[in-house]
Amino acid sequence: MRTALTGRRATIFVAVALLVLAACGGEDEGSGGGGGDQSDAGPYRLGLVHSSEGPFASNSATMREGANYAVDLINADGGVNGRDIELVEVDARNDPQTLVTAIPQLVSEEEVFAILAPVDSAGCEIACAIAADLEVPTLSAGAGRPGVLEPSRPWSFTMTAPDASNSIPVLQAVVEEEGFETAAIIVDEANATTQAQADLYREVFDGTDVEVVSTTTFASGDSSFASQVTSMSAESPDVIALAAGPADAARIAVEIRSQGLEALLIGTGSLQAGGTDYINGAGEAAEGTLTAAQFNPENPDEPAASLLAQAEEDNDLESVSLNFAYAFDIVNLIATYLTDSGATASPDTLEADRQGLLDYLEDVEAYEGMSGDVAFAEDGTGDRPELYAVVENGEFVISEVGS
Repeated sequence: MRTALTGRRATIFVAVALLVLAACGGEDEGSGGGGGDQSDAGPYRLGLVHSSEGPFASNSATMREGANYAVDLINADGGVNGRDIELVEVDARNDPQTLVTAIPQLVSEEEVFAILAPVDSAGCEIACAIAADLEVPTLSAGAGRPGVLEPSRPWSFTMTAPDASNSIPVLQAVVEEEGFETAAIIVDEANATTQAQADLYREVFDGTDVEVVSTTTFASGDSSFASQVTSMSAESPDVIALAAGPADAARIAVEIRSQGLEALLIGTGSLQAGGTDYINGAGEAAEGTLTAAQFNPENPDEPAASLLAQAEEDNDLESVSLNFAYAFDIVNLIATYLTDSGATASPDTLEADRQGLLDYLEDVEAYEGMSGDVAFAEDGTGDRPELYAVVENGEFVISEVGS
């Protein structure tokens, strides 16, 4: 549950966190050249686009929580340049048409400075392209489908590495080490992101000479997966690849184990990115599931370790999810730019200040945040480590490939 912080503990934590983050952000050549008291100017307004429906609703919810937590902390410590940050939220409900109308409204009517884009690739592709046409910087805490940013560069960024570059080498290493011979894929055919995941799995299996003996489909939210699992069971695959959002993947896992299949369950990084949703939904059926990963909620390095520990305590979390941490870092990246540049984001400087934020994001190197070191590749995607996660005793246990 998100809680606003007050008192000495909150003030000390926010001050330390922002100082650490700002120190890694570098100087910007934007409109202001340094912060100052702008308390009479009203809040800085950021758009936040989430979805309470669809296969990645849980990922979207944790993204929203991470962003709001960052704003609560910043505002509790006096804001940025004497001004609060305000999130102008839009619930797209997994509806592309809502994005088509909402993004221009955020820009022209709400005059947001930048936008936290949808966490899912399908939503990000639409929202980011529209925002790019309007020359507004957008950052997603989760979009990882290969090529998702191509229609919207250079105005769009994602904190994640592309699923392909992150997941394929990780999963291929696992498949080769285990010596699997046959595989099955189950895919949500109603979602572009999960369809891309299925293509990723095919590349993994093609590259390791594993025969795909079964491919079954479903639509997000289906009430039962009995027929799909029965079809897979007939082929006795060694490994089953889950191309699904966390909630659907959990119910699929339960059905797989209830029918007695012992195949290894694997997922892309987006399954681990959902935090505990898959594990809580699947229970014992999740044990042993292996996914690619690019975020370690037990990162021992500072300042990530302290930020993660404080977030768990303040929000009553068992573990901080990827989307929570990435959204937290997005807000602080923007806050750092505003502090360093002194940008006012007022109507007469808004265009120049947005360009300044874009230039700042293009040049960020090894920004140290809750999610670890943050940097963007030339295509705007996150530069992240190759990790994998295994569900052990109800938790994702993170390891480096080859360790």
